[in-house]
Amino acid sequence: MKFDKTAFKIQTFKQASNHQEEYAKMSDEEKTEVWKYLMSVAFGFVGKPWPKMDKTHFHIRIRK
Repeated sequence: MKFDKTAFKIQTFKQASNHQEEYAKMSDEEKTEVWKYLMSVAFGFVGKPWPKMDKTHFHIRIRK
């Protein structure tokens, strides 16, 4: 497997750390898509549907 060098651009550390300006330029929908993608990468379900919440752990209790 070869590394695809066309997917990235050369930039300085200062340019790479200045991501807040890029996010400020995005619409709310674009920010949502970025957030969903980063969450899927972090939790390992890239390319799969969003997992359902496991509700078996929770229960309802009456407060007295």
